[in-house]
Amino acid sequence: MNITENCLSYLKDNKWDDLNSIFSNKEYCSELSSDPMFSIFESNLVSEIQKFDNNSDENISLVLAHIFQLSQNKNSSLTLSVNCTKEIAQHLFKKYPLEIYAEILTNNYDAKTFLTKKSIEKKEKIENALLAGNLNIKIGQTGNFDFSKSIFNSPPEEDLYIVAKKVLINEILLPNTALSTIIDSKITNLLDSQKTEFYYKSTLDLCIVNPKTYKPVFFIELDSSWHDKPRQILKDAMKDDIFKIAGYKLHRLRKLQNKSMNEIFEIFIRQNYNR
Repeated sequence: MNITENCLSYLKDNKWDDLNSIFSNKEYCSELSSDPMFSIFESNLVSEIQKFDNNSDENISLVLAHIFQLSQNKNSSLTLSVNCTKEIAQHLFKKYPLEIYAEILTNNYDAKTFLTKKSIEKKEKIENALLAGNLNIKIGQTGNFDFSKSIFNSPPEEDLYIVAKKVLINEILLPNTALSTIIDSKITNLLDSQKTEFYYKSTLDLCIVNPKTYKPVFFIELDSSWHDKPRQILKDAMKDDIFKIAGYKLHRLRKLQNKSMNEIFEIFIRQNYNR
């Protein structure tokens, strides 16, 4: 008998240790790869092993894993056909889902899903290591109440923001932003105590920010009948003064009809905003 015939005999008789010893010999592996009869062994290898692989003998899977590893080792003299390699990989992947087997099964859905999951896990592991090494992260506790609210105080404010976002795709939009966010606090040196207090408490309905300089460039305030009250008139006057001193033009908009203003807002922004 030649080496290939011995392999076929050991495979048929379930002599896994003897079969493994043949593949552990480099010279035998070289001889097997060059023997035309070895294709017969390849075509029967997995099907024969599947007949007995349900028992508790781990040597069966070890032999198959050994043959597979040799076929993937560049320094090994053993060469398997593509079909045989895939059959071995598929059989082993079902029992032991590992990347080394999944990478061979390019058209196998389960293998591709497995590799995708592993890739995500690796990425998360790397990212978590980066975070742990560079950030001290503390997350506060939450209570039983929910005091969350919309960032908009009225439907027109929301409409204005939506329209601006539609028209100004690349600009940064700040709705209901604090005056202290868009105006340097040094301005308080030019304000009296009442206006200074107002400056720190007041907000603007919409501020448009240049995405390159990150500086505010356009300012919109929505007025309504609420702004006709004496107290609000005083506040509006203080806000107007603050913007004037800051060198900013404040655009006050007040609708004249009780209808949707989306189209009107869009026309106003297109005609008046220039970066």
